[in-house]
Amino acid sequence: MNPYPLTQRSTILFMTHLATSSLTYGTLKVYLAAIIRAHIEAGFTSSICDDLLLHFTMQGIKRHHGVPNRVKLPITIALMRMLKNTVANHPTICDHDKAMLWSAFTLAFFGFLRVSEFVAPTSMTFDPQRTLLTADITCNTDLVIALKASKTDPFRRGCNIIIAPSQSSVCAVQAYQAYKALHSSVAHLPAFQFANSNFLTRQAVSNHIRDLLTRASVPDVNRYTTHSFRSGAATTAADANLPDWLIKALGRWRSDAYQTYIRTPPSIIRSVPGHLSLALP
Repeated sequence: MNPYPLTQRSTILFMTHLATSSLTYGTLKVYLAAIIRAHIEAGFTSSICDDLLLHFTMQGIKRHHGVPNRVKLPITIALMRMLKNTVANHPTICDHDKAMLWSAFTLAFFGFLRVSEFVAPTSMTFDPQRTLLTADITCNTDLVIALKASKTDPFRRGCNIIIAPSQSSVCAVQAYQAYKALHSSVAHLPAFQFANSNFLTRQAVSNHIRDLLTRASVPDVNRYTTHSFRSGAATTAADANLPDWLIKALGRWRSDAYQTYIRTPPSIIRSVPGHLSLALP
């Protein structure tokens, strides 16, 4: 069979073949979008995107696989305090890397950052137009992060994120100052580097999160991901009664999607009957 031009039969066969693997339905949709994009870039025009039988096939695959119930958990301010103690007492991480990791964690939390906004793509390479560099961070009274690009900024207009001191034990400004005191920074290199000069990556953040939470005896460590800082910041902000519009602005959400990240604290749920009983007629 010739891969291109795409036909209804070849596309359906390919998707049903993938459906027998361990890939999720969401991944299958990404694969389908990729082959259609390659088809168009090869100069072919086709209505395969609108094919009704392909649509029904994908719906059947979705129903057969079901929707995975793997809700990721947020790293709230309480867990941040626990992480701080666990990092400080880690027996095998050097002081430089302890300071670097804690600075990255606090920056991600208070800045409502996506992991792609503060790490390098690999431990040895980076794109200066997409990676947070040392030159992009200014630390005086506040931390000012010059974010060059993000998921919701495809035209790279950029924006500045201001993080003030928290006046508590968990403080991004103090953490960054402590890291800079131990790190010989270079303006044009990624902001977060290990003592061996490797850059901080998504995988490194994920590995350290799970290792630290495991050491802290936190259950379900596999349900915490690099995105848990961002969702945890939104959850903590809601628990602190920050208004919805402010949470949306802090996380740079264009829609109300941020509401799916917020885990309503049990204390708020338990307070509902009392609030309802006090409601005026």
